[in-house]
Amino acid sequence: MISKAAVDFVRISPRKVRYVIDMIRAKTVNQAQAILNGSPRRASGIVRTLLNQAVDAAVKNSSADSGHLFISKVLADGGSTMKRFRAASMGRASVIRKRTSHIYIELDVLKKYQVAAPKVQVSEAAPKAQKLKPFKEILKKAAPKKVNLKKMAGAK
Repeated sequence: MISKAAVDFVRISPRKVRYVIDMIRAKTVNQAQAILNGSPRRASGIVRTLLNQAVDAAVKNSSADSGHLFISKVLADGGSTMKRFRAASMGRASVIRKRTSHIYIELDVLKKYQVAAPKVQVSEAAPKAQKLKPFKEILKKAAPKKVNLKKMAGAK
């Protein structure tokens, strides 16, 4: 994970957001931006700004090239629901649920552009692992020795 961005309590249903994020999951940033620009759904604008925030964070904090990034994780969870009432037939009231979403995006670098960490050379002169001592021997050494209190007090 190079960078991440999240937005909470967006006033759109998580089901509507999931239609959009399913289209961009595991795509490169350039492909995802093209898909979001062409999508007619309202959630695409919200996800596009969130993706741009994550890309800016990756460029600023990790000095990553935006062309080498892909979306490694994206999810939309349900937030709190505002409940409103509307008059229904025969004097009843029906509930209107105004849902909110929490959207989360993680970006990572494509594998072919990752820089490999230098390998550490282990010298053969390193001490070999010693055999573990049996537990009873360790307890014998840790147990206190018996002390002759009369001898310590100087009594004859």
